Amino acid sequence: MAILKKVYSHIKHECKISTSLFLLAILCLENMSMPANATEPLLPQYEPTQHISSNPNLFVSAENSFFENYFAGPQVIQVIITDPNIDRLDQAYGEPDVTVNGKKLRMAQATDGNWYAYFADSKQAQIADSTQTSTSGKGLDFGKFCSPASAIVATGVEFSQTNGIAIARSAPGSSDGSQNPQATVSATCTGIVDHSVSSITGAKSNLLNHVVRENKTLNTNSARAGQIAQQSDNQAFIDAWPIIQLYDFGPATKVTVQYNAGGSGVQSVELNFDRIPSNLIGIVSNRQTWPRGAHVHGDLIDPQLNIDPTEEDSWTWGTSMTNNTVYYQAFDRSGNPDADGTIAMQNLSGNLTSMMFNHNGRLTQDPEPQGVAVATLQPNGIQKITKSSDGFYRTKSINEFSIPLTILELQPNVGIFGDYDASGIAEIITLDNAPRDKSFTVNYNDKSYTVRIEFSTATLTMGTPAENTPVNPNPPIKQSVSNQSPINPVFAAFLKLVIMQNLFLY
Repeated sequence: MAILKKVYSHIKHECKISTSLFLLAILCLENMSMPANATEPLLPQYEPTQHISSNPNLFVSAENSFFENYFAGPQVIQVIITDPNIDRLDQAYGEPDVTVNGKKLRMAQATDGNWYAYFADSKQAQIADSTQTSTSGKGLDFGKFCSPASAIVATGVEFSQTNGIAIARSAPGSSDGSQNPQATVSATCTGIVDHSVSSITGAKSNLLNHVVRENKTLNTNSARAGQIAQQSDNQAFIDAWPIIQLYDFGPATKVTVQYNAGGSGVQSVELNFDRIPSNLIGIVSNRQTWPRGAHVHGDLIDPQLNIDPTEEDSWTWGTSMTNNTVYYQAFDRSGNPDADGTIAMQNLSGNLTSMMFNHNGRLTQDPEPQGVAVATLQPNGIQKITKSSDGFYRTKSINEFSIPLTILELQPNVGIFGDYDASGIAEIITLDNAPRDKSFTVNYNDKSYTVRIEFSTATLTMGTPAENTPVNPNPPIKQSVSNQSPINPVFAAFLKLVIMQNLFLY
């Protein structure tokens, strides 16, 4: 129950809820007995939440005390400066002074008045990008790469203190990633990103960046786009946006993002770039056991799966233990095929280690550990599956023998993923004839979780009312009701709201 206890610890120490409410939550926790290898009980379907920042004006997407400020692999980090002194759209300002480990991070103003930048590890970005073809625009496509010296040629903006940049569309001389990259991008971009030149592959009609899908639009009210572009190359900067600035972190690196706010002083956030500790990863659910015909709601907690800080991420597995596969953005956040059914549907199983995954990233199921099936798949709003001729479900790219399963981030930048859609329809449902005490198992991060079938009933007995008490003229004396919920639903909904309103990011 380590993750669940960490949630309550976070609420107590970080969110400043009342002592009585905390004790009420702990009381509920202590009264939940959990069988060995069961999923940890925590209600899913989290409510919209707000970012918790340690600074008044500096917001860093990976700042999250619940995850101890860890990020890893090709995760993209979003930095936002929200400062009322520099947020007007019709007034010229100097660029905010922001650094990453002492190196300049270029900030651009968007149409909401805030200033934005995106950064990632240079090697990890190139490795992730190499899993896609040059014109994919799907999966882990970072776009195209330019060296630090030539970045100004492609965009009209200097990025000399980085190890290179990834631009959203192609420019002459830009390159794709590779499996064994150098820390500093070597591709020399020789021309600007220009959507009006039809000969340039990846022009404006062909957006390639697929890891920052909901970036803010640049402010173009001033003569310079984002208030930092060169006026003569405004369109080049707009077409290259969003730009991901690359730095060489190396393993087990402290990454300090700092905003020198002038008279307001220095604001900073320290991140940890390393493999994600196992105690921060796990699966939780709203039940300890399941009845027949129940939707199996499960939440997978893993901050490393949060690649895009601006939109919900989707991950799909072929969960068969004998043919395990994994895909990023096989489906979009509405469940429509994205990479699925195309050449961009690239299995990442062989790339997980090089992208800093440890035991996480691999999800498997044993659907019949006792030799009898207790659950099946069903379509829902986060993945499109169809029945094959033998009656089992498949996607366009994943066959029915691989047992496809998709999880969708509950909201952007939270690192918690569910197997159910907005209507609460889960991808896994227990069978109507599932036998008691039989189960199936799920394994993630080298930890096994069991979904076990149990039944329960309750009896309500009503005595004779006292004299002069208004009653139904024909009351039932005894009534049996089915009780299949391990926790009071009203309290559960309340507890869920409290936890998630105080827990995660923007």
